[in-house]
Amino acid sequence: MYYEQSGTKSFIIAFVTSLVVSLVVNILFIFVLSGVTPKFGGSVEIPNLKGLDVESARQIIESKGLTLIIEKEVEDQMIEKEKIVYQNPIMGSKLKKGDIVKVIVSKGSQTPSGEIIIPVLTGLTISQARVRLAELNLTLGKVTMETSDSPESTIIRTIPAEGEKVPENFPVNVVISSGKGQTVVPKLTGLTINQARIKLEEAGLTLGNTLQVSDPEYGFDIIIRQNPPAGTQVKKGSKVDITVNVEEY
Repeated sequence: MYYEQSGTKSFIIAFVTSLVVSLVVNILFIFVLSGVTPKFGGSVEIPNLKGLDVESARQIIESKGLTLIIEKEVEDQMIEKEKIVYQNPIMGSKLKKGDIVKVIVSKGSQTPSGEIIIPVLTGLTISQARVRLAELNLTLGKVTMETSDSPESTIIRTIPAEGEKVPENFPVNVVISSGKGQTVVPKLTGLTINQARIKLEEAGLTLGNTLQVSDPEYGFDIIIRQNPPAGTQVKKGSKVDITVNVEEY
């Protein structure tokens, strides 16, 4: 009697397993036939879109599960009409599927002879901007720095603004990113991990490595050491490592 019940259970398990596998295979087969690919998590790297026409760029971006949006159109004497002159995020950045990529598109040049349009320099380094300006018979003017979330040492704006018309040999001033601003590391000792995480977020910092120790001289589940120490000036976005005292079991 026991062997009969065991055999029946084995048959039922095998039957249900076979049914589930068959169902999964059929669902995947339907996705393939319909041309739909299930989306999974993860990040995708942004390719270089500069110089491409909008439709070509859109196809590339949508094939990666992203959305392309035209932020604005500007006059440009170097890049053909309807071609991309700038993208945000820049090439090589990582995005999640479903995120947006913004582009600036050239509407060609409508400027009379003798006038030059200040080109899009945002995202370029000083060296790259100097070459671009020289191609248009413009010069690099004053360079100033400003804290920004943009990559360090890249241009975040020009003075006059991009798209403005100026005479030949006009000096174009630029503002470059000095990276994320400085902030002060808060005191975390005596706090719980959740309390510390809130403090760090308020300061523009993140929680780094967490080391656990057991020391009866301190209260349990609280931070007893941190690195860097409280009061240290660091760049925003930096990590702070902590040591937490836990009860030994």
